[in-house]
Amino acid sequence: MFHTKFDHGAESRVMSLGELALRAFLAGHDEALGHAAVLLAGRRGARLVNAIRDGVDQPGRMTRRVQRLLLELRRILFLDHAPGDDWEAEGRLATIAPDDPIVPEICLLADGLHQALHSAGLAAVADEHTI
Repeated sequence: MFHTKFDHGAESRVMSLGELALRAFLAGHDEALGHAAVLLAGRRGARLVNAIRDGVDQPGRMTRRVQRLLLELRRILFLDHAPGDDWEAEGRLATIAPDDPIVPEICLLADGLHQALHSAGLAAVADEHTI
């Protein structure tokens, strides 16, 4: 009987169920996430979503870079910005009225993304938002 050594490299790691659920959420809401990011952050939002799409399309587990980009997208959807952030200047946030029908849709999208990130272990408890 012949025995070969099995290499436990990066390619052989199985994705967690949380990451699979996150990928499913991103695939199912791809267009809506793109529209919301552009609406709230302009060209910067479009670049962010395109970079996330490119990263998620790569084989294997999500890289730390893609994880950081996803957390940035969550910040945009939750309108959670730090002083000096310029994403709101590029977006059309000022033109959205609070009673616009898109507002509850963005809120639901933000909550869904947060839940998917949380189940994948990317959103810490300290990052929890309540809307």
